Amino acid sequence: MTTREYDIHNLDCAHCGIKIEDGVSSMPGVHSVQLDFVNKRLIVSFHEGVENALERLNHLADSIEPGVTITDKGAQEEINKWDWGFWLPLAVGVMIVILNMLLGTSGWLKIALGVGAWLLVGYRVVISAIKSIGRGQVFSEHFLMSLATIGALVLQEYTEAAAVMVLYEIGQWLESLAVAKSRSSIKGILAIKPEKAHLVTEEGTLDLALGEVQVGDKLLVYPGERVPLDGVVTKGNSALDTSTLTGEAIPLPVREEDAILAGVLNLDGLLEMEVKSVDAESTVSRILQLIENAGARKSQNEKFITRFANYYTPSVVGAALLVFLIPVLMGYPANVWLHRALVFLIVSCPCALVISVPLSYYVGIGKAARKGIIFKGSVYLDTMRRLKAMVFDKTGTLTTGNLKIEKLLAPDGIDPTELIDTIYKSEYTSNHPFAKAVLSTYTADYDGKMVNAYSEYSGKGVLMLYGNDRMIVGSAAFLAEHGFVGLIDAGETSVVHAAKNDIYLGCMCFSDEIRPGMKEALDSLRKRGIKRMVMLSGDRETKARTISEELGLDAWAAELLPQEKIDRLEEIMAQTDGLVAYTGEGMNDAPALARADLGIAMGQIGNPASIETADVVLLNDRPQQLVAAWDQAQRTHNTVTQNILLALGVKVLVMALGISGVSGLWEAIIADVGVTLLAVLNATRR
Repeated sequence: MTTREYDIHNLDCAHCGIKIEDGVSSMPGVHSVQLDFVNKRLIVSFHEGVENALERLNHLADSIEPGVTITDKGAQEEINKWDWGFWLPLAVGVMIVILNMLLGTSGWLKIALGVGAWLLVGYRVVISAIKSIGRGQVFSEHFLMSLATIGALVLQEYTEAAAVMVLYEIGQWLESLAVAKSRSSIKGILAIKPEKAHLVTEEGTLDLALGEVQVGDKLLVYPGERVPLDGVVTKGNSALDTSTLTGEAIPLPVREEDAILAGVLNLDGLLEMEVKSVDAESTVSRILQLIENAGARKSQNEKFITRFANYYTPSVVGAALLVFLIPVLMGYPANVWLHRALVFLIVSCPCALVISVPLSYYVGIGKAARKGIIFKGSVYLDTMRRLKAMVFDKTGTLTTGNLKIEKLLAPDGIDPTELIDTIYKSEYTSNHPFAKAVLSTYTADYDGKMVNAYSEYSGKGVLMLYGNDRMIVGSAAFLAEHGFVGLIDAGETSVVHAAKNDIYLGCMCFSDEIRPGMKEALDSLRKRGIKRMVMLSGDRETKARTISEELGLDAWAAELLPQEKIDRLEEIMAQTDGLVAYTGEGMNDAPALARADLGIAMGQIGNPASIETADVVLLNDRPQQLVAAWDQAQRTHNTVTQNILLALGVKVLVMALGISGVSGLWEAIIADVGVTLLAVLNATRR
């Protein structure tokens, strides 16, 4: 099976997008399809051996909506900014309608002008309607609009028929413009990479496109410029504005050997950097890709609207038929009730819903990204606001994860430097927070060629053969498994024990602090409906109990191995009447992040693994980001609900007024276009 991504051009009808998606899903050789109307993207999974896929997709799209083209992702499509085939007939049609209204023409002149304007403006709509009938798609938007205006012509409402078609075309253009502008503004949030980089050469500097820069190249970043690629500072020091990525307003100081990320702004110092990742693999590129792909992970509301649209239109058309037939069969004037039935046809298109609901989610995802919160799909916005329980890892999540070495404890006769040397060498290649603390505090001789055997046991410790020395470093339980007894009891602190050549060397004690603002963030989440909060930790029971009590958690479990964390998480999920999130630092918690109803990785902007595994990624480590993520999810849900109620409410009102004879075709088309524009504006408001 292969998955391909395509760009869609000239698709302005959201309901037509649903029909294209349905049509593609029915094509031979297609396994699954996702059409993202807001981003104009089509993602298709094919069975092996599909030939001429692009040609077949284009044929299908054009048969549903003439003029729509599909290209391979990234291919350039020649777009005519001024489509004279659209604007010229529309301008002439508008003038004819106004002329007819002002002059009050009658007779053959009125018929000729009205029918002429109707054909001039609506010929593309009528052609599309004929094509849809040929495919058996009677309830297409174009067919319904054609039928409604033809009905007006039959009733000799020539000017009204032309005016409805004019307003419909203008409305389609305005809807397309509003969606395009909102899409452009959201995409601009993270479009923060410079186009070129200053490559350091023997002759000076050379400006290169980012795609030409290789890993290991040296670049200059001048004050006021954005960092072009991920890398490490090799010369200079400065302060970086990271707010565009993380939402963090406080400048970040950097100096030699500090890692820096693409997209951040260099404020006041000249920096030389060494590139560590190519453009396609940079942090910004990964984040942009996540936002771009978010439209494919649709929420239940979006899926409901898609299903609803397939039933709404036929139902309203059926109602229109009844509105006409029942009064006529009862002896009422046919022309009066035909006119009222036509109102139903005009409001039978669910465009306001089909456009505004996915757009609301897309805007919500974009607004969250501006704050340094990445939702990997609209489905996760819905999941976030429906959470009833949250499970937290301890180190690096509830606590800062910046461990400090508090003290060394060694048995009598043991040199503490021997303890330090053993732990340093054993932890040298580990990514555990203990290892980071050791390597940042001490230095020791380490030669990778001396490592003859190395095994790291997740949640337990390390076994290593360094030269002829057999080293064991890890938890008390890990050393006990290897026959060591009488280990030092370090009290409530987090510890790492060490032994070499069957001699116990003692332990290293670490201290960690609760993350500032975590207690306040958890209290805020409780007020928002999170009923249960649990901590799962691999640390000692005494330490875990202290942290849990200080934060007011409902439950905790300590000294857990990674698999045991999964088991406890599943128990919590089984006991909870609702959805459960797991929040971790993303490096050692991948299984738990994947298993929970919602996986949240905190402060992991530079960690590709967490960005890949989690459903929600918080790009900075401020606890308030958890609250901000929930609030954004709730605001998005409110906007979606408002748009659904607005669209359905206006359409039902117009239908009721149409039956009573209060509203005519003018009011119907203005209401239909107007409610769509209002819904789009509501979705995109700041």
